[in-house]
Amino acid sequence: MTGRGWFGFVLLILVLGLAGAAWFRAEGEAPLISGPATLVVGGPGRDVTLEFTDEGSGMREIRVTLQHAGGENLLVDEQLGGNLTSGGGPDTTARRIELRIDPAALGLDDGEAQLVAIATDWSWRGGFGGNVGELSIPVRIDRAKPVVRIPTGLTYVQRGGSGAVVYTVSEATVRDGVQVGDAFFPGHPHPDLPDARIALYAIPTDAPPRPAVRVLAEDEAGNVANAGWPVVVRERQLPDANVTLPRSFLEGTVRGLAEANGIETEDLQAAFRKINTDLRQKNERQIRERTTHSASEKLWNGSFSQLANSKVTSRFAEHRSYFVDGKKNSEAIHYGYDLASTAGAPITAANAGRVVYADDLGIYGNCILIDHGLGLTTLYGHLSRIDVAVGDPVDRGDTIGSSGATGLAGGDHLHFAILVGESYVDPLEWWDEEWVRTHIEERFAPSGR
Repeated sequence: MTGRGWFGFVLLILVLGLAGAAWFRAEGEAPLISGPATLVVGGPGRDVTLEFTDEGSGMREIRVTLQHAGGENLLVDEQLGGNLTSGGGPDTTARRIELRIDPAALGLDDGEAQLVAIATDWSWRGGFGGNVGELSIPVRIDRAKPVVRIPTGLTYVQRGGSGAVVYTVSEATVRDGVQVGDAFFPGHPHPDLPDARIALYAIPTDAPPRPAVRVLAEDEAGNVANAGWPVVVRERQLPDANVTLPRSFLEGTVRGLAEANGIETEDLQAAFRKINTDLRQKNERQIRERTTHSASEKLWNGSFSQLANSKVTSRFAEHRSYFVDGKKNSEAIHYGYDLASTAGAPITAANAGRVVYADDLGIYGNCILIDHGLGLTTLYGHLSRIDVAVGDPVDRGDTIGSSGATGLAGGDHLHFAILVGESYVDPLEWWDEEWVRTHIEERFAPSGR
């Protein structure tokens, strides 16, 4: 091949290489931007996450603005590294940007707006201007709080006790109910009053002194309103009890329960301590998991029934201190009542509802949980036999199992407890027909008083 031929060949290779590079650097894929479809922003403001990706030449610039009737706010203006020759670096192919829309800080009035995100890449397209990706998100600014009205009148409730309240909210909510200290009790549609809501609530035994009891409502925009009504919380002294654990209990019940739950049994006193703390906490979490998704309608009717021919052998919310050989081992709160009858006595449902748990539950042994709707749950523990399954509907008086001594039980009995939401409450109230009528059932009457 002559010199001219070699020159032509090399020139051809260079032209083809430059053409290939130009074709590669002039890729036509615009950056992709993802975010929420719409946004509603209230007085507290709202956090927004936007995702930017460009697998081609990499991103050069990201710009986010909020456009509204009063003008435009620049929220993000970010220049990314790179150049026209090589494009962007590895850190320009994906970006996650979190920003906050704060109406007060941005001087926004209520109304419609647009969140506009634009990303430009390092492509040679558009006269080296790059491909442009754009996302526009409709935004509604709404700083008005919901209006809460409470027709329920003066209410007396005791520590460890329950109550019900009727209220209305002026707009749709993402969350509404009763707040008592750190405890929240969600509301539900009132069965007989259009547009009204009803919530069962409790005064937890560990609530602060003179706890504020308020109805809280949060709308889609994040605006939160709360309102109170006259509530008198009656304090009471919760009982203390000392419990001595005999060696036979440690060797039998504690050893068996520890082995069943993977707890070391070389030191039975240490095993009991672990059962009474760690396993108890685990079991309580399991109970709350099952009671979270309560039916939104009332399944029960009237007062609840105490186990027939039973004797109360312990009090609600006893603060128990456990001793072995005269030395304190550990302590716990006993939420509920121990009810003693004959060995293997038939256990009946205290009221109508639906079974949400029917299996072994650690310290509670064979255990049944019945959801009665609106966050109200009954618990039946230490059973020798379970005669129902999850999902079964039950009526008051239906046999659901037999009493026993499974779990952390020293003898044949029923451990019976009632929860409102995640809080244990005193069953004595719910066993009292007059109390249920005046404190609960009357709230379901058309007057909602």
